[in-house]
Amino acid sequence: VIPHAAYQAVKGAAVQLSINLAGINVQLAGQNTGYEFLRDVYRTLARADAQFTALRDTPGLAAYAATQENDQQYDVVAEFMAMQAAIADAMVWMQTNIPLTVSMKPVAQWGDGSIISTEFTPAQTSALRTKISAVIASIS
Repeated sequence: VIPHAAYQAVKGAAVQLSINLAGINVQLAGQNTGYEFLRDVYRTLARADAQFTALRDTPGLAAYAATQENDQQYDVVAEFMAMQAAIADAMVWMQTNIPLTVSMKPVAQWGDGSIISTEFTPAQTSALRTKISAVIASIS
């Protein structure tokens, strides 16, 4: 990957992640949510982290980013580290705090949707929203 492509990819991915996470926070604040949604949140964070990891060591990226930002003191590696630390913090919170015991729907109610009846209220996801907000704040 050339520095120009890596810089554009990471900028685009960071903006898209911020937009997605803002929407996720709105949804978590406004309604109950199930395990499938939380799984998708976790996967979103994991994909972003993997993409940032793949791009951060692109040869020449640091110099190219400093030129593009018109700031020779700009440290793109520090930006990556801040974003990825916030992402890791949110993922660890999810791994540690989302209960793994669930209630199942009766078989007659399985249909095409989820078979898990356990849901989380906005109050129960408030700490996760705080972690997600920290990820959003780390994106500049």
